Amino acid sequence: MRIKRQILVLSKDKTIINGALFSLFSFINRGFSFFLLLILANYMPPEEYGYLGLFQTVIMVMGICVSLQLEGYMSVSYFDGAVDGFKNTVSCIFATTFIISIIYLLTILIGGQSFSELLSLPFTMLFLTVPICFFTVFTNINLDYFRIKGHVATYGAFSCGNAILNFVLSILLVKYLSMGWEGRVWAQTICFSLFGVIGILFFMKKKLFKFPNLIHWKCMLIWGVPLIPHMASSFFKQGCDRYIINSTHSIYDVGLFSFALNLANIIIMIGVGFNQSNSIEIYRVLGDKNISVKEKISILSLQRHKLIKLYAGISLLVVAAMYIIIPLILPKYSLAMNYFLILGIFGFINSLYYLYTNYLFFFKRTKNIMYITFSTSILHLVLSLMLTKYSLYLTCVIYCISITVMLFFIRYYSLKELKTRLVINF
Repeated sequence: MRIKRQILVLSKDKTIINGALFSLFSFINRGFSFFLLLILANYMPPEEYGYLGLFQTVIMVMGICVSLQLEGYMSVSYFDGAVDGFKNTVSCIFATTFIISIIYLLTILIGGQSFSELLSLPFTMLFLTVPICFFTVFTNINLDYFRIKGHVATYGAFSCGNAILNFVLSILLVKYLSMGWEGRVWAQTICFSLFGVIGILFFMKKKLFKFPNLIHWKCMLIWGVPLIPHMASSFFKQGCDRYIINSTHSIYDVGLFSFALNLANIIIMIGVGFNQSNSIEIYRVLGDKNISVKEKISILSLQRHKLIKLYAGISLLVVAAMYIIIPLILPKYSLAMNYFLILGIFGFINSLYYLYTNYLFFFKRTKNIMYITFSTSILHLVLSLMLTKYSLYLTCVIYCISITVMLFFIRYYSLKELKTRLVINF
């Protein structure tokens, strides 16, 4: 009866319901790509999966800087309540992304074959990183606009449309046109370009573009630029590790490791989906002057406890499901499952990390986030350089160590900031 009552309470919780819906749509939009890669793995040997992993690493690095992390300011700007400020935010994101993309394009054209040899990727594929990074920003901020507006159905339609087209094109190009991993890259280029253009046209229709206010732009840069080292931590982990594995082991091992990491990312993507709804609720509670300090603490604490239990259950289900499914449908990737068991723990801890960063984002403490995530990523890189050559199992353990250290400090400073701002003793 107690479990039944808990389920009933959860089913009436708006945060949980919206979190489940946003998680589902986010999973279809971004996490579904991982399931697609499971299907494409039938048509790609581990070596090709390894090259695709290297390409995604380049996308990861370029994507970190293409908007200077200004797109994350949309939620903060919207809840400030100033319409003109929100328009300035959208305009500054567009201007920044356009300028950086031009710089990217010129750099690739000048670097030419030298970059191609350095990154072990064809020049054509490097060229495609520019439109992918540029239009991904506007695909994502359009989704973010629907999210902060609470337009769950529109968010779902936009997400699902992207996912379905991505799926169809990827299967067509990889399987039927025999383009291999490059077919997957072309599918991404077409999808993000199409939905990115739709996003730009949507903001134009809403008349959200204007000439950027330089003072507002400066404030956004102060907020966003410190997040670049924070986001770079993902590269130091997932990106650099792939190149370290390629240099100390083989491209075959890169493929197996990338596959296992993609499975762990399924857990993370589900956590991100719930966090999209959870972050809005946190901003609403913290910004509501009609809610007492005691009530705010109670609401936020209950919210965290519910989501921790939810993430634990989801992580166990994903790990169990993948251990049953993968050996049956993809036996050539069975060796990757040994790595996945450890990386599944990493995925769970990573989901917990999102619970606490929201507070630092709301209070505009992005420098704190930068110091913590960047320093732990350096720790991760040093350990990986020292130990990866001995075993990929050690690489997986390093992931768990670095994310645990990161969670510890993020949690500490988040609760400390809450205590300071809300003037209450926990």
